[in-house]
Amino acid sequence: MRVLAHLSDLHFGRTDAKVVEALVADLHHVRPDLVVISGDLTQRARSHQFAEARAFLARLPAPAVVVPGNHDLAPFYRPLHRLFTPREKFHRHLPDHAPWPLWIDDEVVAIGLDSTRSLRWQSGKLHTRHLDHIDRVIAESPPAACKVAFLHHPPATHSTGHPFEAVAERGIDLALAGHVHKAHVELIHGGGGTTCVLVQASTACSTRLREDANGYGLIRIAMPRMEVVVRGWSGEAFHPVSFRGFVKDQRGWGAEESK
Repeated sequence: MRVLAHLSDLHFGRTDAKVVEALVADLHHVRPDLVVISGDLTQRARSHQFAEARAFLARLPAPAVVVPGNHDLAPFYRPLHRLFTPREKFHRHLPDHAPWPLWIDDEVVAIGLDSTRSLRWQSGKLHTRHLDHIDRVIAESPPAACKVAFLHHPPATHSTGHPFEAVAERGIDLALAGHVHKAHVELIHGGGGTTCVLVQASTACSTRLREDANGYGLIRIAMPRMEVVVRGWSGEAFHPVSFRGFVKDQRGWGAEESK
């Protein structure tokens, strides 16, 4: 079994220190095998905010894979940087996190996709190169491993490009996203009867709250089963808020019946 912690929208530069400390403590308590962060590590892509994010990554109890979010790109009030070098600070301050982050072991393959767009703020996009990259990685991966794609933008924010359902058609089992600061779990249906599980995370430790409290996803994978637990902030500690079980058979992924 593999345990993934899915974090998103940390927004260093606008965080609650108490929540950050509790988040680190909770991650050490649940001890994931891998931490997946789907973007917006910073609030305004400033150097000191990336330094805070880097210090946070160093405290995690497991390896981390990271993709940028729209807040990690050079801001629009620096138009030349936004146009020509939008991700320069992200890659300079987080040099261990390559433009195409990837984790592969016998049980999990996690494929990072940068869905940000330098000329847009809110919307994301899946390009042909993203889908081609998924195809290449899956072709060289252990067949029985759970295939995970993680990116910043969830389906509702992909206004152009390839539809989000294309990741299910490529053989992805689990898609992880953030951006909207709302926890959400559902099945995504692609063409030909393909399915994958979508998990959106709320903001892990930022004060930029919307509908949900701070939280993150904890995913236990033992193919052909998957358990998704949303852990939310109570004001004092993180605790389980919701649970969903899924199982994969010859028809694809489906919700597991309650016992």
